[in-house]
Amino acid sequence: MRSIACLLVVAFVSLALAASCGGSGSEEAPTSTTTPSFGRAVRYDTDDGVHVVAEVNVPEDVAEPPIVILLHQYEGSRRQWDGLAPKLLEAGYAVIAPDLRSFGDSTQCLRDAKEESCRLDDFDDLVKDLDAVIGWAASRQQGFDTDRIAVIGASMGGNLAYVASGGFEAVDTVVSMSPSADPGGDALLGKGIEGFSPHSVLFMSDDAEAADARALAANAAAPVEVKVYEGATAHGVELLDNPQAVRDILDWLEQTL
Repeated sequence: MRSIACLLVVAFVSLALAASCGGSGSEEAPTSTTTPSFGRAVRYDTDDGVHVVAEVNVPEDVAEPPIVILLHQYEGSRRQWDGLAPKLLEAGYAVIAPDLRSFGDSTQCLRDAKEESCRLDDFDDLVKDLDAVIGWAASRQQGFDTDRIAVIGASMGGNLAYVASGGFEAVDTVVSMSPSADPGGDALLGKGIEGFSPHSVLFMSDDAEAADARALAANAAAPVEVKVYEGATAHGVELLDNPQAVRDILDWLEQTL
């Protein structure tokens, strides 16, 4: 597994999440550019200095819930999960939804002791964002069940979920929605990650992108399943407009997490 980034600055969701991440103090993330519909914003840093803003929420009356990390698609943001996140909370899962670098509110980084705007120049850099959010989740000393972590991703995030299944020991299971077999970066296929061995993956796609999902599934160890939703063309989070897709995600998490 990749080394976990040193996480510097966090804002706590509640008293139940009062454990420190090892940084110097804590601070709330900047106000979101859109009105949050769930959770509270936190901020942590990747190992190359990107300030990532994420939203976190925990279900009521659930002691140490398992964690589900949600990774949005290209040119999206954590807002893309506003429909699914409440359903995960109702099912008893804690939800962490970051804005990946250069999207949403994660647009600043610290380089050479100066703040500057961050751009996504290399898709392989997104694995550093994956490393950071898994590290943030796994470092919680109370409030979460850190022995049970799932990742759900769409499109670009679907490839990151696939990488998480094979390159991060802390991750138990993933859902990869509309991943690409040719994403424009070797790291988004797990190449270069020592001991990469994807497993426990639910792949989801429409008819048009089923070949990509099946190509990646051929590399994954059981349990692995490919769900193809026939009918209207739907990419990434658009699959969630199908109620059956949402039920399939919840069933997969119940069986594998």
